[in-house]
Amino acid sequence: MCPGDDEIMKDIQYLQETVERLLADFARLRTPLLLGKASVWRPLTDVYETDKEFVVRMDVAGMDPRGFDIALRGRVLTIRGVRRDPTPSSRKHFHKMEISLGPFERNIAVPAHAQMSAMEAHYEEGYLVVRMTKGVRRISQKERMISVHRG
Repeated sequence: MCPGDDEIMKDIQYLQETVERLLADFARLRTPLLLGKASVWRPLTDVYETDKEFVVRMDVAGMDPRGFDIALRGRVLTIRGVRRDPTPSSRKHFHKMEISLGPFERNIAVPAHAQMSAMEAHYEEGYLVVRMTKGVRRISQKERMISVHRG
């Protein structure tokens, strides 16, 4: 190796990470860069059912349970929120930034035989879990808000 090769490799790695970050930022935009309006991000979400209930589990670590806006309209469960940066707001230089921050939203189709009156939401260990008991097929067009409980 020649003198200065380590510095060149560090520069190449920095350039690669910067390009990856810019491409990820670009992919999150709903509109062209010139308009600069960023879209919401989509948390990883599992939707499954057991013998007795339907379950939505969303990976949203670092949230305050009061920071979720959960609404059900018809057969669509909408979960919104904003994940804020927990580190101090002093100037930072990121070496790698992969954790999504800012507003998020997911719209999830709810089966017609989920009992909306028996729906509950809990936030624990970084997961938001919404449970719906199975019941008689019924679809309500009335919007219903759901509160989140800790633990």
